[in-house]
Amino acid sequence: VLSPQVTPNCRVALRNDSYTLHKILPNKVDPLVSLMMVEKVPDSTYEMIGGLDKQIKEIKEVIELPVKHPELFEALGIAQPKARALWPLQGVLLYGPPGTGKTLLARAVAHHTDCTFIRVSGSELVQKFIGE
Repeated sequence: VLSPQVTPNCRVALRNDSYTLHKILPNKVDPLVSLMMVEKVPDSTYEMIGGLDKQIKEIKEVIELPVKHPELFEALGIAQPKARALWPLQGVLLYGPPGTGKTLLARAVAHHTDCTFIRVSGSELVQKFIGE
């Protein structure tokens, strides 16, 4: 195998006895892994979203405030469950027709809370047949 063929993040096979490069493997992504795409902290901001002022205010109260200022909730006696990284948040479902800003809003929340944004399409999680 020629060294110029080896690039960062390429998959390779090693020999068991000497741990030397045996061959370059084709790029392959596990289908289950490809359902969720992890994106770095997006650069989207609330200012980029137009017409959703009420929704942005609610998202800030429900998600951003507990993540960025947990001491406010502790002062009110709202305890943080031990098993939760984001508390008291249980989950938020953004729904609506395509093109209404749901993904952009989620990216902006991830940006403002310094959280990882994982994009998951609901249609990719549902299987038409069992075992598919």
